[in-house]
Amino acid sequence: MEWTQDLSVGVDTIDSQHKELFSRINSLVAAIRDHTCKYKIGDIVRFLDEYIMFHFAEEEKYMLQHNYPGYAGHKAHHNAFIANFSELKQELPKLEGGQKPGSYDLSVETNQVVVDWILDHIAKVDREFGKYLATCEKRE
Repeated sequence: MEWTQDLSVGVDTIDSQHKELFSRINSLVAAIRDHTCKYKIGDIVRFLDEYIMFHFAEEEKYMLQHNYPGYAGHKAHHNAFIANFSELKQELPKLEGGQKPGSYDLSVETNQVVVDWILDHIAKVDREFGKYLATCEKRE
């Protein structure tokens, strides 16, 4: 996956966090391709766990600061992803405890969940927020 300027929200902090997410997901894709994902999936899942809580809080802070009318729906998207990711995350202790023989399936599933999220959320929902911010800046 490649970051392109058309995915920009127009807030440097949020855009740089999105770019870091792309970088990590590309790392996971490379690990899947190179058959080394079982060594990297734990780090990726831990990164995502920290990332989503921090990043979503940042986005929501910006929305509240700018009285974004789509805040409730956007937050609902965040909450749905957190719930979906929590289910996925429950597989990790099984891997690290040796109860699950491999992590290829978890790697692929994690990649798919996040890629689907990026394609739906960043490209559509976050961009709507970016458009709103742009109209706010024009008024100022």
